[in-house]
Amino acid sequence: MALAALPLSRRKLVLALLPTAMAALGCIGAPAQAESPFPNRTIRILTQFPPGAVSDISLRILADRAGAQLGTQIIVQNQPSAAGVTAARETLAAPADGYTLVMLSNATAVSAATYKHMPFDPLTDFAAISGMSDFAYLFLTNGASPLHTMRDFVAAAKKKPGQLNVGTSAAGTTPYLTALLFKKAANIDFAVVPYKGAPDLTVALLRNDIDVAINAYGGYRDALAEKKLRALATTTAKRSAFLPDVPTTAEAGIADFEVSSWNGIYAPAQTPAPVIDRLAQAFHAALGEPDLKQKFSDLGIEPWPGTAAELSAHMKAEIVRWNKVVDDNGIERQ
Repeated sequence: MALAALPLSRRKLVLALLPTAMAALGCIGAPAQAESPFPNRTIRILTQFPPGAVSDISLRILADRAGAQLGTQIIVQNQPSAAGVTAARETLAAPADGYTLVMLSNATAVSAATYKHMPFDPLTDFAAISGMSDFAYLFLTNGASPLHTMRDFVAAAKKKPGQLNVGTSAAGTTPYLTALLFKKAANIDFAVVPYKGAPDLTVALLRNDIDVAINAYGGYRDALAEKKLRALATTTAKRSAFLPDVPTTAEAGIADFEVSSWNGIYAPAQTPAPVIDRLAQAFHAALGEPDLKQKFSDLGIEPWPGTAAELSAHMKAEIVRWNKVVDDNGIERQ
């Protein structure tokens, strides 16, 4: 029926509804608006380490470079807590969309071995994205110590079982468990003395309160250069790029012993694979940049652009290894 043939009241109603009907028809015919490609807003990475720590500083360097690769900003948020629980929980509470990530590390693997009940499982609750950094621990002694080599230390420990003191960071940390692991690998006995933090450990070493210390290289560069301290060995399979003249523990005759401090980038497990892949590409590209490598070197660490598969396998192996150390030494899980 033509509009003009309708009664006046009906014509007014049709005319009133016409704009709405035309708009609806337009929506039906128009294609759906495509969602902006990932990423289209700021990404954040949570970390358990406090501001100013080597892991925090290096993460900020990486975040800046990876953000440039992605064309967006990546910010770092510090959530210090025991076992990294706060950072992990907040990451898992966020949508699994690639905009909230977390840095996990060897400390995560150690916590998984030393805690009875963790509120998250690093193997199943998170998807690995990329390795970040890897660096050796050192066996250090006072520059005036009669221990000049790792073989000297092992020989002295065998001559005086239980009488030498080896200082580490707090009980339950990677350096602490590394000392226990080394006792078994070298078949020697010594007292393990945990300290609250690196500054206290350094003072104890300089005052000869302890015979040897186990810690990362970064905080001892100046003391080593000034010969106030001496490095006996590194704990990794190959010599450190920063201390090429210092032998590894394997070169000192200790087989089946290798420990490193490492960090990696993770997302919640349900994050879409294309998003994980895009993030991995950006982080790997950033870790290959000469400027980043130099900045990492200045901190005493090396980039580790490990793949997602390598990072996942490494976390699993680390948890197995530290669980065995905890069991072998009768350490009560917290």
